[in-house]
Amino acid sequence: MIVAWQDSASLRPTAADEIPVLRSIKASGINLFLMKGLLLFFILCAAFPYGLFASDALPFPVSVGGQAAKDGTPFAKIENPVAADAELAVASRSGMIIVNVNMVNAKNEPVPGSTPAVILLPGKTKTNLDKTMDGKKLGPGNYIMSVVSEGKTASILFTIK
Repeated sequence: MIVAWQDSASLRPTAADEIPVLRSIKASGINLFLMKGLLLFFILCAAFPYGLFASDALPFPVSVGGQAAKDGTPFAKIENPVAADAELAVASRSGMIIVNVNMVNAKNEPVPGSTPAVILLPGKTKTNLDKTMDGKKLGPGNYIMSVVSEGKTASILFTIK
């Protein structure tokens, strides 16, 4: 096998060896970088208002006993205790609103063995807490309410006195 050695100067590309497509990609590298940056900027600008106004715990307004739920993490909260027959109002345009009410302990965990109460609001946005499907009133204690409407769930802590 015969190998012809060339000096390193002859290995450098000349203007005649340059490929125009590669040169155009290299020249547009800055433009591509700017375009990616602008795209990211527009995505963040579009997402910011959604993140600012959207809430995981309270995607729509809910009030119990005339008190609006205050958004919190991980659950929204009704500040003051309410009566067992307090009015429940949900600001939603859904045809069916489903409410599950579970008794919770001091750590906001469901009480073992407790049965959740279910309240249905077909075509309406207001009812009372004592209008459960089984007809039983909720006793005094701490509860978490899951209100399902519009494909979203509001999770609200409240206390019955």
